[in-house]
Amino acid sequence: MPDLATDLTESLSHLAYLNVLKYGSVAALTYIAMDVVETFSDEVAFIWPSRLSPMKIIFFANRYTPFVDVTVGVIMHLAASTSETCSRLWPVLVVFYALGSSLSETILMVRTMALWNFNKVVIAIMILNCLLILVPFCVVAQRYMRDINYPPQYVLEITKCVVSISDGPLWVFYAGVVFSETTIVGLTLLQQYRSRIRGAALPLVVRTMYRDGTVFYTVLLFVSVFNLVCMMVAPVEMSSALQLPLRALHSTLCSRVLLNLRAAAARASGGGIENWTFKSTGLVFDSPSTSASDSTLSDEYTDEYQLTTLPTMHEPV
Repeated sequence: MPDLATDLTESLSHLAYLNVLKYGSVAALTYIAMDVVETFSDEVAFIWPSRLSPMKIIFFANRYTPFVDVTVGVIMHLAASTSETCSRLWPVLVVFYALGSSLSETILMVRTMALWNFNKVVIAIMILNCLLILVPFCVVAQRYMRDINYPPQYVLEITKCVVSISDGPLWVFYAGVVFSETTIVGLTLLQQYRSRIRGAALPLVVRTMYRDGTVFYTVLLFVSVFNLVCMMVAPVEMSSALQLPLRALHSTLCSRVLLNLRAAAARASGGGIENWTFKSTGLVFDSPSTSASDSTLSDEYTDEYQLTTLPTMHEPV
């Protein structure tokens, strides 16, 4: 595969492909900002009052770190025009991208394990997924960052900050993500099928987990596969065009997984969301018109919504 510097010096027609990359990065940043604005009231209601916990830290890191790497990506694609600037920004983009994507996958994995009541086999599968994503990426990324270089200055002034080597070697990271999300979708559908076979009456929170687990994960899986195909077969100038949009989707949809679960738990407890307050001991909802004993969810389940134990699925009357 020819390198980007050679392509650009041979023909300016390749700049059209680079524009796709630039538009994608701007669209990704715009989408992240719009999603935060749209769901900010839910964040204030369901996340802010809760006690500090690992899941809360993961939520905020997953939700707001994209503003770092996606913004850096926009700067690189639209403004940076020297190799010195590129060499400073590129490691920031790679590190925050990998860290943020891993946090998003963590949210998906935790929710999948919760659906299976933290079954040991499912936990082992999720650990394997983590290893398949992180270990190959660390090995390949180190080599990629060591060998990275940039086109001549006169090329950078036209194209802005693009590397002169293909990002093809990084396919192992995205392949690991595709494998992980395929596993997550499969386990979610399997557990949903088992629940239907048992004829169990599912609580609203569990139904929300199935809905988001099926729809959101399928969307992420589709875009991840499309991104992987793009890296393999698209012209080198636009092979990374979907990477920042994929990062934006990962962050926003995984944040919505948590927000939707907490909103569903509030509704399931019998009162309107606007009437809920939070106990100081954790994210447990109190309705002015509903006592704790009337709640359809146990304190063990609602407290921080760690979902370490799913509520008993009662047989239909």
